[in-house]
Amino acid sequence: MIVSSAPGRVDLFNTHQDYKGLPVVPAAVDLRTVVEGELKMGDVIKVKSINMNEEAELKVTDELKVGQWSSYVLAALKALSMHGYFIGGAELTIRSNVPVGSGLASSAALLVSVVNWFNKAYGLGLSKRDIAELAYEAEHNIMGIPCGRLDQYSSSYGGLIILEARAPYRVEELGVKDLDFIVVDSGVRHSTMNVHTVRQRELREALSMLKESIPRDHWDKLNKPLDEVDWGWLASVAKDYLSTLSEVHRKRLEFTILMNESTKRAIVELRKSKPDRKVLGEIMNEQHRLLRDLYEVSIPELEEIKKALDSNGALGSKISGAGMGGSIVALAESREEAARILDSIKGKWRGWVVSIDQGVS
Repeated sequence: MIVSSAPGRVDLFNTHQDYKGLPVVPAAVDLRTVVEGELKMGDVIKVKSINMNEEAELKVTDELKVGQWSSYVLAALKALSMHGYFIGGAELTIRSNVPVGSGLASSAALLVSVVNWFNKAYGLGLSKRDIAELAYEAEHNIMGIPCGRLDQYSSSYGGLIILEARAPYRVEELGVKDLDFIVVDSGVRHSTMNVHTVRQRELREALSMLKESIPRDHWDKLNKPLDEVDWGWLASVAKDYLSTLSEVHRKRLEFTILMNESTKRAIVELRKSKPDRKVLGEIMNEQHRLLRDLYEVSIPELEEIKKALDSNGALGSKISGAGMGGSIVALAESREEAARILDSIKGKWRGWVVSIDQGVS
């Protein structure tokens, strides 16, 4: 029996910035997806989901079916096959305590654990980076979901990391291990694809509109994919022209600039031998306001949860994930304090006390 396990994550700092090539700070948490099973003769992969109470039979050559959980498994198989790795028959069982559609990277945890299962079954020798990249290719390239690399790298590497979301995707593994969080699920399901697609379109429109007011010799800096834009230049030069944009397009670019500046302060704190939780909490609150007011991905249900968490003693809280539903993550003084805060709001929402956890194993 081969067992592979990968964590979900909380999206701590620089939410909605990985697809812009900006550094992001996720933390893997102790909610995990487990894939276990054995190799079998033939080319059929039989998969059973305990959570869904469903079974599927897959072949690498099958076509993806939109909206089915088994398509994530199939996408992982296709990514491995496209890189020349042989995939034979197997019988797998999947179980997970990472809630689906809650902004905790349930899809990445599944993809990473599936890729790693075949890595171990066939002795492929894949590194954590390899696993993260294959999981990213499966979700972004094969399934067509316009995500960045934050989720896959967080699930594969584990711990608290800084991911430089621009090639060569450098990972800095921070030594911080003793942060405790409360995650509260709004119960509102969202589509990451829909949220990302709209915001990315608005950003591209905003960059195009800047050409109408910015000097022509700067146009080449705007004619780039989002993950290749020099956001540092934009923050220092082009922000003087943001007032010429419509309100929506101005907000999207202001968000990108201010969110990144805020994250730089968080990174300074996180690199200290003992980060100040109160400082981190204040930055989380600041980033939530930016997500709410400038990126407009909050909803009343999320605001109600944030208010309840903050009034019951959370040091700071913010949207985790794409927004428009999903979860709020809050930082607590200790695991015991996190449990107290969660207990104070139980009965209305589903939530968890989580701590930083290891990566794929």
